[in-house]
Amino acid sequence: MAAVADQAQPPITLEQGVREAVRGSAQVRAARAALETARAQAERDRPIARPTVTAIASGTAQGPRVDFQQPDGQLATVLPEAVGRLDLIIEQPLYRAGLGPARERYSAERTAAELEYRKAVADLVLALRKAFIDVLRADAGVRAARDGVDAAERSRKLVDDRVAAGQARPIDAQTAQAQSAEAQAALTQAEGSASLARYSLNRLLGRALREPIAVAAVEDAPAVPASPDEAVARGLRGRPELLLLDQNLVSARAGIALARSQTQPSVTARGQLTEQTPSAFLHEHYYAATLEVRWPLSDGGKSRQDAREARSQADRVEALLDDARQGIGLDVLHAWESMRAAQGRISLARVQRDADEAAELVAEKAYEVGRGTILEVQAAQREVRAARAAELSALYDLHAANADFLYAQGDALNGLAVSPAGHGGRP
Repeated sequence: MAAVADQAQPPITLEQGVREAVRGSAQVRAARAALETARAQAERDRPIARPTVTAIASGTAQGPRVDFQQPDGQLATVLPEAVGRLDLIIEQPLYRAGLGPARERYSAERTAAELEYRKAVADLVLALRKAFIDVLRADAGVRAARDGVDAAERSRKLVDDRVAAGQARPIDAQTAQAQSAEAQAALTQAEGSASLARYSLNRLLGRALREPIAVAAVEDAPAVPASPDEAVARGLRGRPELLLLDQNLVSARAGIALARSQTQPSVTARGQLTEQTPSAFLHEHYYAATLEVRWPLSDGGKSRQDAREARSQADRVEALLDDARQGIGLDVLHAWESMRAAQGRISLARVQRDADEAAELVAEKAYEVGRGTILEVQAAQREVRAARAAELSALYDLHAANADFLYAQGDALNGLAVSPAGHGGRP
């Protein structure tokens, strides 16, 4: 009986659950690791003047030994039998074409990595809000099922009393017992659904699946805007995936410029220090400073093909941007229409519930005075429970649609600190 056992736990609110999930969920940890990977990849190509330093040590055995006689009669070694050498080479790029586009691409890649992370967190928050609502929905189902059990027991007692007084047939008692068994089976099923809903919520929170958890009731039904226009505009400004595509387009356009710059000259300074085995023509110490200009006059069409590929990639991202804008508008409109529909179902269910409760009272009074049947009473009770369940279902549908509405606008993370540096483990 998870719903009963959880009453001893302090209930968490929806916002507390969202914050806990952002801190402790495995999905957020995975997104954080992906962000660090993307940052490392971007940093590798960061366009800064970083010198390269290379040390090379070598030893060579060779032969035969070669000497020649100097004018003073002494022998000088031209080719020693063993040679050792240590080189220290420092290279520093001084000029490279395409530095501006490279900086644009680096900045776009860094921003895109952050947006990917925010999108992953927003997806988690949306799932968490819906899982929270599912727990409340399941708990309402348990309460409704218990009400059904209580109603069935009341009907059974009423029938037993009337059968004992000779005012009802014995078959009515069998009908009442069957209703009671049916209500108990419905309660068992509802309690199972409530347990599964809690397991799903715990998973998103980063808790053990079977850890007891109680949830606080949500506030009153969210208001439905009169028009979705402002929400659509917010979505086109704030959805992470749209901003991500914007950065991808910046990166793709920078790639076009970088591809074209491959045939431009570059200037590099190189310094070299060498310690080596001396010979007749080689000193044991050697140093050099070189200024090198490289200008690839022909690369076999590689830069042209790279530019073509980069242009195609930019065209693809532009098309995806157009489609994403349409999709975001559709997401907002769909969520808004779902909220309106749920709001309408709530109003209808309230009217239906009042009517069914009145009909239930009439059916019970009619049976008490012998002018109705137990089947009529049971049918009236089922209609009341169905109307109450429909009202609650519509209310939770409204909350779920509101979660979709916030997500569609890019507002799922409002009020939340989602900087990866601020997300440690569970509190």
